[in-house]
Amino acid sequence: MAFFELFPDGARLLDIGTGNGAVPLIAREIAAQAGRRFEIHGVDRADIDPARFVHATSGALADIHFHGRTSAESLPFRDRHFDGLTGQYALEYTDPASSVRELARVARHGARLRFVLHAEDATPVAGAARNLADIAFLTGELRILDKARALMRAAFAFERANTFDPRLEDAVRKAREDYLAAAHAVDACHPGAGSKTLFSEILGGVRAAWDQRRKFTLDYILTGLDRIEEEIRAHQARLEDMRRAALSREGLAALATLFRETGFNGVRTGELRAPEGTRLLGWELQAALP
Repeated sequence: MAFFELFPDGARLLDIGTGNGAVPLIAREIAAQAGRRFEIHGVDRADIDPARFVHATSGALADIHFHGRTSAESLPFRDRHFDGLTGQYALEYTDPASSVRELARVARHGARLRFVLHAEDATPVAGAARNLADIAFLTGELRILDKARALMRAAFAFERANTFDPRLEDAVRKAREDYLAAAHAVDACHPGAGSKTLFSEILGGVRAAWDQRRKFTLDYILTGLDRIEEEIRAHQARLEDMRRAALSREGLAALATLFRETGFNGVRTGELRAPEGTRLLGWELQAALP
């Protein structure tokens, strides 16, 4: 990233909403290529530990300082500390007024800033809308996990009964038909779905639970299905947050005005597009502190 090539040896950099540390890692690699060392910090309101979970060159993340459970609205750094501030799909998730004031506080005179922001019409946000529609289809219209639970309960009642009971057998048959009808609907929609992995994981998870039902208790099987649904709900919440955070052109202009009113100059905004130039990936905002 050309942005980081402009900083001298010893520069102090801060990345907000850093997540898995992708941006700090880029900054470190660029510094190493130029024979420089940066003091790099990454903050995120989540409880993060990139050095533990992210595969990178040995030691690449070791000298980057990560601060989990830290919001951009209340940064734990002294005034005028950083030469560069960045955020990739991060600033729009915060309270902009509070965050921009904090950025102005911790930025040194002459500091440069660059942020990538979600745009309403961008490819990632459009993808989120498709994925949300897929989730609504799976969990709302089809209720596939509810039907999987009903099937497991009916199967356990029939297979573990002390004597043969035709009513329990009929209940299993009906539950199986209901589930298979939903599964066939999922298969039919799979080729055009935006969430192909999600579709596969649900069907695969239910299939594995069915195959292993004689090895475990009903509670164990149902807990596994509940876990699948919890993961879906968490994914749904992240997608909904993205859609809410995405900025219109008017929202981007308002954010640029906020930077100017907070004392930044050279504020520039524009579109960030994929290398082929056809897909909008988001907005870009650059600024400096005089």
